[in-house]
Order: sequence, then C-alpha cells, then structure tokens
Amino acid sequence: MTTKNKITPSRLSQVKCWLLDMDGTITLGEEALPGAAAFFASIRGQAHIFLTNNSSHARSHYLARLSRIGIPAGPDQVLTSTDAMAMYLKTIGPAERPVTIYPVGTPGFEQDLQAAGIRLEKRREMAIDYVVLGFDTSLVYEKLDVACDYIRRGVPYLATNPDRVCPLAGGRVLPDCGALIAYMQTCTGTDPLKVIGKPETAMIDMVLASRSFVKEDLAMVGDRIYTDIAAARNAGVLSIAVLSGEATREDLERASVKPDLIFADVGELAACLERERADGRPL
Repeated sequence: MTTKNKITPSRLSQVKCWLLDMDGTITLGEEALPGAAAFFASIRGQAHIFLTNNSSHARSHYLARLSRIGIPAGPDQVLTSTDAMAMYLKTIGPAERPVTIYPVGTPGFEQDLQAAGIRLEKRREMAIDYVVLGFDTSLVYEKLDVACDYIRRGVPYLATNPDRVCPLAGGRVLPDCGALIAYMQTCTGTDPLKVIGKPETAMIDMVLASRSFVKEDLAMVGDRIYTDIAAARNAGVLSIAVLSGEATREDLERASVKPDLIFADVGELAACLERERADGRPL
C-alpha cells in the first residue's frame, strides 16, 4: 500500500459509500478478481455502487454477472456510461420531442438507451440529432461507414467513454470506445462533442444527486489513471488506485494525476480496512 497527496489510511474510516470500477478492479471478464470476496466481507454492508465505463452490456448483464460470481448488487447499485449518456442526451436534446441518435453500439447498449426514452435511427440519411459511439463488440464496417457519413455531413457525435482497450484474462485486451473515437477523428477530422464516461464526473454526480451522501463520504476505487482516478480527482472524492488491471506502479509514478492511495488489489485494500478496524477506527 502506498499513500499519495498526504492522505493516510485512517481516511478510509470516513468512507460511507464505495464507488467501484468493474473491469480490472473487481472483475476480469466474467470472473471475480482475487481479493474481491475479501473486500466485500471487509466493508460489512457499507453502501457500494459499481460505476463502469463499459457500455457493451445492458445493466441486466452486469447484475447477472455479479450474482453469478457471488457479489451482492441490486439494480440501483450499477451505473454505466450508457446511463450517464442517456441522462446527458435528455439535457441537450430538443424539448418538444425525444432526442434521436444513430447508435454505434451493442444490442444491450441500444436496449438501455431505448428504455431511457432515446429514439434510435439505424438508417442512412435520416434526420438525427447525434451519432453516439459506445464500446461496440458487435461492430461491423457498415456502422462505421454510416456514422462517418453523418459526422462528415455535420451531425455532432458523442462517445460513452475514452478507454482505449478493455482488459481480458491472460493479458489480452479488446479495442474499446476510445479506439472508435480515434477512428472517427481520423476519418472525419472532427472531435466528439463530449465523452461522457469517466474521467467526466457524470456518474459520480448521479450518485450524489440521488442519494444522501456528500463528497467526503465517497471513495472511488479503480485501475485506470485516466478514467477512474481522474474522475475521482475531478469530482473531489477520495481516489484509490489498484494495480490489478491496466495501470502499473510505474504508470502511476509517471502520471500527472495522482491517486490518494495505492493498493496491489482490492484484497490488499480489504486487509488495510481490517487493520484500521483492529486499531479501533470505526469502518
């Protein structure tokens, strides 16, 4: 365990709600990472909410995955970048009708957007408000072609998250939404109007707006500097990096954005929580 920004482990005693990244932090693919069970045992019923940039699945998929691997979570304990995107689209779309988008995403992504009242248009040369890029594991070239046409005609585009890759077991990765952003920037010469997932604070803002927590009650735990840790710093909440996913200790040393605390994984974080409790600090 390493401390940064003059924060000590005793600060953990103030946490009332844990904001947890999923891929590379709690899970890897469809399995729980080592230490996950110990972490959930150590927080002993404290509030926890999963905040994932991964827009390739509907919320129902994440709930089923977590249940299958023995991690407790209800529908109000999972927020995805798709949820944040739907909220944002409603704030910027026309007041007189549902906002209409061309989606580049999976069926699960489309399902959650439609459930939130977003209108999807999958044909060429239609009247749409935005192109929206997600982490599309069902990607076919035609989607890129149609999206490129819309953007080159002047339709603004949005993206769910800036992650370049999604970690898999065995050191493999999948190209993530950040790779699609780079593709669109190259073929259109245009940047996205907004990238809504972490490091943007939209999901953390949703937690604060819908629950009775203040910033001092929250801790964000994640494995990526440029998304999880940056989001926590941007939102003004405690930032905890784990080395079980993308970032290495060397990456953290070089980064301009520093976490408050660094642990090898959530298992080491759990051990720290138990030590703090043994020292008489309420957790």
